[in-house]
Formats: sequence, C-alpha cells, structure tokens
Amino acid sequence: MHKFKPIDVADMLGMTSLSTITPALIWAKLLTPQVKALLGEIEYARYAVRENTDGDFPGDEVTNLNQHLIYGTDIDRVRLPYLNCFFKTTYGAYVVKYEGLKWKAYGWVGHLPSGPQLIFKAALRDRRYDGTRRANDNSLIDFAGCYDDPVNSPLTIANMPEDSKFAEASVYGFMPGSRLVDATGDSEYDRFVENPFRFINQPEVFLKHFNVAWKSTRAPGQNGNPIPDVSRGIIPVMDSLCLKAGYDYVENASSHYHVAKWTESQGYKYATPALVQLMDEFAAGLKKIKASGIKLTRQQESWVVVVQSLPSQYIPAGLDLKGPKWPQDNIGAVNMWMYKPLSKRAIALEASNAEAAKKALAASKEAEATVASTPVTPVTPVVTVVDSKPK
Repeated sequence: MHKFKPIDVADMLGMTSLSTITPALIWAKLLTPQVKALLGEIEYARYAVRENTDGDFPGDEVTNLNQHLIYGTDIDRVRLPYLNCFFKTTYGAYVVKYEGLKWKAYGWVGHLPSGPQLIFKAALRDRRYDGTRRANDNSLIDFAGCYDDPVNSPLTIANMPEDSKFAEASVYGFMPGSRLVDATGDSEYDRFVENPFRFINQPEVFLKHFNVAWKSTRAPGQNGNPIPDVSRGIIPVMDSLCLKAGYDYVENASSHYHVAKWTESQGYKYATPALVQLMDEFAAGLKKIKASGIKLTRQQESWVVVVQSLPSQYIPAGLDLKGPKWPQDNIGAVNMWMYKPLSKRAIALEASNAEAAKKALAASKEAEATVASTPVTPVTPVVTVVDSKPK
C-alpha cells in the first residue's frame, strides 16, 4: 500500500509562514525607538489586496520583473497579488507589503504626495525558488536578473535535511536629510558613494570621487548617515522573527566588506569555502598594507576592497592587493552570500559537520606525518653485464 507523504499545500505553493509576522509585531520588535521617533505616532490604517505596480506615492511602487501580460497588453499588473498595509504617521508613513514569499516594511518621512524620504526598510524573503525565473514572480523584488540566476541557488550544506528553510534578511536605515546630495548638491558623488561599482568602467571619474570619499567617514554604500540604534540591535530581532516563522537559516547578501565583517561578528558564516578563502585573502592584504605604514579606518578598509575591481593601473599606490576582487557589485547576479543557523537541528548539523571536518583534517595530518616518518630502505642497483663481443 502506498504511504502518502504529508504535504502543506499552501506552503508548497509559496504561501510561506513569513506571512504570520504581522505589521503590529514588526512595529513592536523591528522598528527601533529612533525610527519610531522620526515617524511619529500612527494616526490611521488602510489595508488592500492589490494586483498593479502603482504605489500610493513616489517610491511606493512594486515590480513586474518577468514582464507578465496579465490582461493581454499591459505590464503594470503583478503576477501574484500582494497585501498592502498602509499606516499614516505624524511625520510620514509606515508601510508593510506582503507577497507569499516575502514581506517588506518601510518607514517614510516627509510629505507623501510630493515624494517622502525613505529612512528605514527591512525585509524577510523565502529563498526556495532562487536560481529559477519563479523567484522574479515576487512583486517585492527590486532587481531583475539577480535571484533568478542559477549562481544564486539556495544554500547547500552537507547532510542538510531536504525540508530545510532559508530566509534572506535585509535592512536599510538612514537619517532623514543626511544624503550627500542634500549637503553637497553633487548628485554624481552621491550615486558614487551609494554604489561605487557603477563607476568601475569610468576609472578617472571613479578616482575623482574616491579621493573625496577616502578622506571622509562614509563607507561605500553610506550615502546617508546611519540611524544609530538600527545597526546596534537589528540582527537578533531578525533572527527571532525567522525562528518564530519556522526557518532553519537566516541569510544575507553583504553589499560591502564592512557589512560582511559586521554580520560575521553577529554569527554569520560564509556560504562556500571559496568565499572563506576570499575573505582570508582580503584580511591578509589589508594587514600587509597596514604593516607598510598606511593607517586604515574601518571605512577605508572597505574602500580598499572596492578599488581592487579597477584595472590594475588605476589602483592607488600602496593599495593593490594583487588579486582578490569583491564578488557582489549590486549590478550583476553574483551575491556575497552569508548564513546563520537558527533552529536546533541547523545548529546541531553545523556542530556535527565542524567536528567531522576537524577529524578529517587530523586524520590527513596524521597520514602525512606517517608518510614523512617512514624510513626508506636503500635499494642496491642490479647491474647486468652484456657481452658485446661479436658472435
């Protein structure tokens, strides 16, 4: 008799448990005191199920990355409907959007009709369809040609149960009015700091802006001042929300070197041995630069990593690491994946694999030592005398 395997139809079709994390819970746990102070009190709420890409104000739009033609000719319709939860606040708006695989929470400050400023964004996204075009059916994904590429297939760990769940966490938070363009009026410099990899194919322009950024306290990606308490306590809260929703692993795609080192300090690990080796190469190179007498701030360390992507003749003197390049330029498909085990079984598997690797390394070293210490018995050559006289 056939034994039917238990299935969760809703979950298998992409209506994941991430949707159980409510706007009230996100407001209570994820939005920090400083973010709430900037937004003010909630005045009223509106909920709506939507199927079009339009938003309520500039910046509030969603996407149709696969360009589905739902009603024949228009492409302003999304493949799957999403829930929009809008909360008007004293100084702007708090918005949470839900699609089966993802939720995204935003904090906006300013006059909504004329275009408010985004000061906070946080999201959790199920990675099950990464590496396929189905990943792009999610209307809350902003970048085409990224998650659907096979290079971003879900996390693989030795002996991992096939029903393991992975969620990608992302966080953004900047003080209102702190954008570089607001202070300098230089929109190109603002765009450079936001993503310097955009200018790699324009080395002279890159170096012009790099020389300014190098002397500042802004790290790559920081074209606005961070909200202090966002970075201080956001990761443990994200961990708890993922665990509450039944996920085994939380992941991130670290945009820059300083972000990777920060999340590493919070318990994240690099997803592949190649990424571990790459980070070791960067660490060794930065150590060598410092040993040469060049002092580096944390922000400058991250800029050193960025400049490795320039043609070698343009890398500033003393900063050439001779090889390693940052894999994630926030333009192409490749991401710098990091992960953190959360569930009991994921943590146990991590410990088990680490112990197995430790034993394998010890056995390898023991085998090498045995070979090295085995005495070699000299062999006496056998000489054969050949009679060369003519017969």
